[in-house]
Amino acid sequence: MVADGSSTLVATSGGVDSVVLCHLFRLAGLPFAIAHCNFKLRGEVSDLDEEFVKDLATKLQVAFFSIQFDTAGFAKQNKLSIQVAARELRYGWLETTRQIASCQQIATAHHLDDSVETMLYNFAKGCGLRGLHGIQEKNGHLIRPLLFATKTEVVNFALAQDIQFREDASNASDKYNRNLIRHHITPVFEKLNPQFQLTAGENLARIREAEALYDFAIDQIKEAVFEQNEDGFKIDHIKLRSYPAPATLLFEMLKPYHFNNDQVAQILQSLENQPGSWFESDAGRLLADRSHLIFTSGENFGGVFIIDNLPDFPISLPDGQQVVFNKLNGTVEELSQNPNTAFLDESCLHFPLTFRHWQPGDWFCPLGMGGKRQKLQDFFSNNKLSRIEKEKVWLLESNGHIAWVVGWRLDERFKVTSTTNQIIQAVFL
Repeated sequence: MVADGSSTLVATSGGVDSVVLCHLFRLAGLPFAIAHCNFKLRGEVSDLDEEFVKDLATKLQVAFFSIQFDTAGFAKQNKLSIQVAARELRYGWLETTRQIASCQQIATAHHLDDSVETMLYNFAKGCGLRGLHGIQEKNGHLIRPLLFATKTEVVNFALAQDIQFREDASNASDKYNRNLIRHHITPVFEKLNPQFQLTAGENLARIREAEALYDFAIDQIKEAVFEQNEDGFKIDHIKLRSYPAPATLLFEMLKPYHFNNDQVAQILQSLENQPGSWFESDAGRLLADRSHLIFTSGENFGGVFIIDNLPDFPISLPDGQQVVFNKLNGTVEELSQNPNTAFLDESCLHFPLTFRHWQPGDWFCPLGMGGKRQKLQDFFSNNKLSRIEKEKVWLLESNGHIAWVVGWRLDERFKVTSTTNQIIQAVFL
């Protein structure tokens, strides 16, 4: 884990695990520095821990870095648990300190028991295969050199070598989830198998191997069904569903775009029952088309929905409203005057067509006004639409011109006339 000549920043709390790790670095002759976080959560005891670690650095003749955090205040301000707040503060500061200290990596003292507890916690809360691999030995600049050893082995080494360390009273409390597993769950497994920790470690290694095969298969299938483009991507869901475990495959492809398992299930269900449905995450929006899932990122979408041709199924706009397009053969006399239905002269439409919301300065030529222009703001005011109501109105735009104020009025320039050969019916549901 440590390249020749490189230096390591060892995160040291003062507890047995991290103090043993420091001594192992010294015994191995590897360059290192010590970093300590004082989270100010246990009053004077926290300060005594800091003093102990400072003395340890002096004894081992290595550089010492420390910081004090208002962890409780940070947690409250950011609405985080104390554990999550401490982790965010710790790793952020360790990385900054690594760079200041010119170290190539950060070492933490997680051991095999920690890795097994992480796996059990994730399993209990619900996870995929990646949640079962335990703690990784290396993650970017982070390394965990003690993952081969159990807690018992670490403690026995400290006693045999007469290594002094600080006891953390919070380790005896069931307040934290990890302690709950350590005190009540793991002992049950150890009754079934006295070598449970070692057996679990072997299982974790097998799971990591399975994960490597899993990732390889997903990458191979992704090449066959996934196509990136400027605005997002599209997935050939017909091909996707020909492979085993399509829900898992789709989740892995959509996870980077912040779609969750429930949404993936809904997307697959919609392909069976209602093509044209629309799904949204904080990264963008996804259209479940008949043959492809089409994703457009939020930064490129901007509340706009574009169609390149007339679909033969209802399309779902981002707010859940739907529009159905049909091609008709008929005469002007047969056309309905329902404002939720528009009849447009196909020859006047230029693709792609765009659905969007109004913007200041928008105007159109309302049907029945002889081609006279009117600002949309005035049209909305005349119809007594509130600000909230007008912001929900969709506009159908063709070649930069508003063809239809959806659900309200057609534009005169796109109306059906006696010379119209093909009529496009658009129905707002």
